[in-house]
Amino acid sequence: MKIIALIPARKGSKGIQNKNMQLLNQLPLVEHTIQAAHNTKDFDEIWISSDDNRILAIGAKYGLNIIERPQELASDEASANDVVSHFLSKLPSNLDKKNTVIAYLQPTSPLRNSMHIQEAIEAMKEKSYTSSISVVKLNKSPYKSFLINPINGELSSLFDERLSNKRRQDLQDAFIPNGAMYIFSIHDFESRGGFPSNGSLPYIMSRDDSIDIDSEQDLNRANDILQDKISSNS
Repeated sequence: MKIIALIPARKGSKGIQNKNMQLLNQLPLVEHTIQAAHNTKDFDEIWISSDDNRILAIGAKYGLNIIERPQELASDEASANDVVSHFLSKLPSNLDKKNTVIAYLQPTSPLRNSMHIQEAIEAMKEKSYTSSISVVKLNKSPYKSFLINPINGELSSLFDERLSNKRRQDLQDAFIPNGAMYIFSIHDFESRGGFPSNGSLPYIMSRDDSIDIDSEQDLNRANDILQDKISSNS
């Protein structure tokens, strides 16, 4: 199985200006993910896709393969599926798609490290899966959630009403993707029209390691968590 890492790192951002270049523990945010990928032994290739020359320069410093992303794929409207499709268009047409896996590693998950990536890949290999998603356990059960009818304003259970009346401890744990890792075969991506999820192998991460940077507050919290980790290991 050929395993290729793809780091998507555009210049713009809604929440924080030039988010991927913001410093976390004295390193640009994107560099944390570059280091995590660089230190993962199972990657055959590592690519970085960006419209920012500064980000591409950091990637080049680590010996990564560079993709200059066109502006239309670096806008707020561009989807992750669009970015992956553009990346795939740059790969050899005779690539064995069934046996080639993409690890999509977003820079906004800086506390996902090479150990997490390696463990997820090894679990996929051991259990013969072609896709895996990193997830984090939800604090509150979605089985107790409701929708509000936009016409009459009434509540309706998102799931079976009987589940909303059960004790929390009697309900099955629920998980949500944390954005740190999406690993999938090219064949699965193309045949399903995007990132495969149902039937994927979950890789469960802690709440701290799952932090997703979307605001200055997130960045500050990530820095605090990282400093605590450094202090505990020193």
